[in-house]
Amino acid sequence: MKLINTFCISILFTISLFSQETIIIPDIGFEEALIDLNIDTNGLNGNILVSDARYVVNLNINTPLDNKLLPNVNSKIKSLSGIEHFPNLKRLDCYGNEITKLDLSKNTEITFLNCSDNKIETLDLSNNPNLFSVSCDNNKLISLKLGDKPTMRDLYCNDNKLTELNIKNCTALENFDASNNKLQKILINKETYSKYSEGWYKDSSVAYLENMEASAPIQITKVESTPKTTSTPKTITTEKSNQSTETAANYYEKFQLSVITEYDKLLLAPSHLDNKKLEVQQKYSLDGSQFSQWIAEYSNLTNTNKTVIKTNTAVYFSKFKHLAVNEYEKLVLNPSYLQSKKEEIQQKYNLNPGDLTKWIDQFGTPSLKAKTAPQKESTESYYLKFKKSVVGEYEKLVLNHSYTQSVKSKIQQKYNITAAQLSEWIVKHSKVKAL
Repeated sequence: MKLINTFCISILFTISLFSQETIIIPDIGFEEALIDLNIDTNGLNGNILVSDARYVVNLNINTPLDNKLLPNVNSKIKSLSGIEHFPNLKRLDCYGNEITKLDLSKNTEITFLNCSDNKIETLDLSNNPNLFSVSCDNNKLISLKLGDKPTMRDLYCNDNKLTELNIKNCTALENFDASNNKLQKILINKETYSKYSEGWYKDSSVAYLENMEASAPIQITKVESTPKTTSTPKTITTEKSNQSTETAANYYEKFQLSVITEYDKLLLAPSHLDNKKLEVQQKYSLDGSQFSQWIAEYSNLTNTNKTVIKTNTAVYFSKFKHLAVNEYEKLVLNPSYLQSKKEEIQQKYNLNPGDLTKWIDQFGTPSLKAKTAPQKESTESYYLKFKKSVVGEYEKLVLNHSYTQSVKSKIQQKYNITAAQLSEWIVKHSKVKAL
């Protein structure tokens, strides 16, 4: 009988193991990263549980050999095969690896992608309608398909091998860099160009066109009073004045300011801010609109006049909860209620009020008497400290070292400036207060 029971238990255990569906992760570096990030809970065995992948929203596997979040990754990642089974992935940072293929066609929730400095040859993002920011520069791209991207604000695809590019359906594109490719033409939407092209960069030999198929481009100015109907493509250029009353120094100052403005925008990309807000909201069970109000009131990311609360948030949260309960108890034990109960006892036992007061002082429960004593600091005071501390923790998550460094590196490469130059300009011009 014991043997039969043991056999049945073994069978049930085996069935239980196999009933947990898994996802194959062929790249050992990728799986090591998932283990370091506490995503893969079943160990280094070439797969992860489907249930583990389901909860991944943000994935940061940038520069794995230098990333402090990935201490046990021993090689750069060459394949992200398996990531297509992460259905709730919203942000992917895989900068600085050796990835050759990236299939995100099933990751339809993704809003932010940074796959710069890899070896990717083709990238099809046409099935990712929610993408807000894409950095795929410094790869080996010969094909980049974007599809409809009505909310995409940032696209960096410079330093690749692209021969054609269509951004016509990227109608909110504020920041765009396609320089150092093999392009001759870029297909655009004229209205989008007129609105945002000051933040666009390409090689001087490349033409912006509204129609790729026609052969004789017509040069027009950036702004026209009335649109013209024609089947001939239009090369759009910006008129520049040959006269200038400003000095080179003035323009260099403006260039610095423009670079740092772009740096600030990258640093505080809405998708990045939203992810960190969600992380803190979940940690402290906060309401989204409530937390947004706290950020607007107390955040010092763009206000250098505010001070940062550096005390542990958990301490303030604990004290706030303690004082909130104390406040509740004081409401329960309010003076009129206490007096009514004293009178009830006096009448029941025919006592002298003075004697009962003396007995309460002499024999009353110390903790109960403490509840009626005045507080040194109010619940509101600790709640205010808690709110400020939560916002301070959120800001530190937003400006974490690895993320800030990746943004700095991107700006340095784009404008060919040194780290020292950029640091000096940030101190001088940045609106984002370093924490």
